[in-house]
Amino acid sequence: MKDAPLPRWAAYAIYFVLLLWAGLEILRSMGRLDGVVFLGYVQTGEAVLQHKDPYGYGLTLINTWPPFFFFVAGALALLARASLLGAVLVWQALGVAAIWGALKLCAKLYLPDGDTLTFWPRDGRLSLVSMGVLVPFAMTLRLFQEHVQHTQINVQVLFLALLAFDLFRRGKWAWGGWWLALAVSVKALPVLLVLYLVYKRQWPGVVWTVAFLVVLNAALPAAVFGPGHALTDWQRWRAISARGLLDPTPTAFNQSLLAALKRLLTVAGSARDPVHYALAAWPTARVVHLFEGLALIAAGGLAWAWRRHPPDLRDPSAMAELAVGLGAMIIVDPLAWKAHYVTLIAAYFLVFRELRGRFPLRGDPRWVWWWLSFACLTLSAPVFVGNRVNDVLESWNVILLGAVMVVGLALWSDSRTVGPSDR
Repeated sequence: MKDAPLPRWAAYAIYFVLLLWAGLEILRSMGRLDGVVFLGYVQTGEAVLQHKDPYGYGLTLINTWPPFFFFVAGALALLARASLLGAVLVWQALGVAAIWGALKLCAKLYLPDGDTLTFWPRDGRLSLVSMGVLVPFAMTLRLFQEHVQHTQINVQVLFLALLAFDLFRRGKWAWGGWWLALAVSVKALPVLLVLYLVYKRQWPGVVWTVAFLVVLNAALPAAVFGPGHALTDWQRWRAISARGLLDPTPTAFNQSLLAALKRLLTVAGSARDPVHYALAAWPTARVVHLFEGLALIAAGGLAWAWRRHPPDLRDPSAMAELAVGLGAMIIVDPLAWKAHYVTLIAAYFLVFRELRGRFPLRGDPRWVWWWLSFACLTLSAPVFVGNRVNDVLESWNVILLGAVMVVGLALWSDSRTVGPSDR
């Protein structure tokens, strides 16, 4: 707990296990190309390259990505034409690099001397096996495993968002705006972070981000595909997104607040789950309105809680708010798979920084919630309980419950936060 150096054999064992795990997951994904999300990326890219409908129903996965993603998908499709296995390998390597990049940025934003983090231990500097880094990573390792297993894009988006805020803190507004705009353009959900910048009156960051959003999402598609085609793509994407909100039968894999409300309050909400426990028979539209109301109340509560915090992003409270926001935005995402919750890594960094040295024997109840969150997020995995029990637990929204606990702990730590610069 005090960052005493691990015995060399223990450090080497941890590195061996983690590198072996990453390698095996990458190889496994390359051996089941028909069951990974990457195939959907390539199919979307092929549709774009062949001038077909990228939102058509001939794809393996329903395309819910915003129109700018066509450029990313097109590049991946071109790479896959040369070698599909090679394209997967490159994508997975980028994903693993983004995991390490996210860890480095979390250490920099939440730990004293975090900017000295190195992968291998040397010269007494922070490393992957330092407790302040290793423990939060261990708490979220199952989520990162889900990400690599399914070749997702969420860690890359998380890395871009963290990088943007690190640049904002250092006054590099243009570069920060570029990376945040790229994150929003690839996956629309981080637009909530732009609203946070508006609330904090960080106008240079807002202006640069919005300017790059216009370039990436309006000017570039209009120049490449034509204004009419680009507008049609946006309309199709909005329609598909709206249809996802009204989907009456989410699967257990969807661990969002909206999916949980549908299971609880509609008859069809758990139709594809092994467990059915509806308490009411509401129409889906009414549940969506309830969800939107709860999301607005939560946003208002956060705005009220953060009203007296300094607007300067260099203040430690701003990074604590970022940790809360990164977790909360997945909870309110209507389509939140397990791998989407990798954003909880920032909250775990923040909470562990505050909990270190406070053992349960000293009566700190936060440790109870800490371990309950770990039980929900990790001990519910199929490797521990089997696929059938895992499906049952996910029907009971176990991942969502664990995420709510972590975000709640982060919000508590946010109210008392002491940043690296104050230690």
